[in-house]
Amino acid sequence: MTEHSNLDLKPVIHDTRNEPQGLSFTDSHVMVELADGRIIGVPLHFFPLLKAASDEERRNFKLGACDVYWEDIDDGIDLTAMLSGLYLDTKIEHRAYLNKLIADRHATTT
Repeated sequence: MTEHSNLDLKPVIHDTRNEPQGLSFTDSHVMVELADGRIIGVPLHFFPLLKAASDEERRNFKLGACDVYWEDIDDGIDLTAMLSGLYLDTKIEHRAYLNKLIADRHATTT
């Protein structure tokens, strides 16, 4: 092993490296720009309320230290879950509730 081997390096952990700095959407994903320059995405189908949200509702978000929250739709993304890939499968009963919320919202906007 040489004196300058990468194996001798210790990881550097910064409290702020994962803080969200910006947000954008593609047709199928929500993309979050992090403080260290990474851009990570997650499929919109993981978040039915966000997927069904209007462009105006999607633009009305708040960046937290570890999350993104949309007050208009009362839904958010936890960045720890987004980074780790830890998403729970939505139970059938909850999917029915979300579908009703989405239908009710669409009924009041049309």
